[in-house]
Amino acid sequence: MRSKDACSLRILDLWTFRSRKSNKRYIVEVEYFENDFYGIKFYWKGVEKSKDRYSMLTNDFEPRTIIRSCIEIMLKYFYKNRQTSFGFVAAPDLEADIINKRIDLENGSRRFRFYRRMMVNLFGPETFYQVSDLSNTIYLLVNKKQLDSGAISLKDIENRINQLYRGDYIVEV
Repeated sequence: MRSKDACSLRILDLWTFRSRKSNKRYIVEVEYFENDFYGIKFYWKGVEKSKDRYSMLTNDFEPRTIIRSCIEIMLKYFYKNRQTSFGFVAAPDLEADIINKRIDLENGSRRFRFYRRMMVNLFGPETFYQVSDLSNTIYLLVNKKQLDSGAISLKDIENRINQLYRGDYIVEV
């Protein structure tokens, strides 16, 4: 389902999937930005009205399956347009990171480290340049064709993201 906000020109696609293990329905929000850049967000439908919906844990112990479903959605966009880039913010876990203050500033939050490990293992360096901002737990998969052609630059992406977040970016090896 696609929605358009006329005031902000925000384009948002909504996807849903159901977990086979827990039978919970998840919502994936795919927000379109200029230069074929998509931001990915997801949450469990049972908490959709909560302002903390991106941070809440379900304790179903199936993050790999959930993230893999989000990646399948990302791939649908990529196969439709090979110039596509992606980004996401690993929201802090309410239970672990905020209450217990277990944020490792050198490596990011527990959720961020998991997302990064999944992206590095699933996406090789041939197609995407992987960049992260540990202080804000932002992870980018920047399309190498777009980057090499000069259609986009890391500075352009950083400036756009810094309208919402501030941070320093490092390249993943």
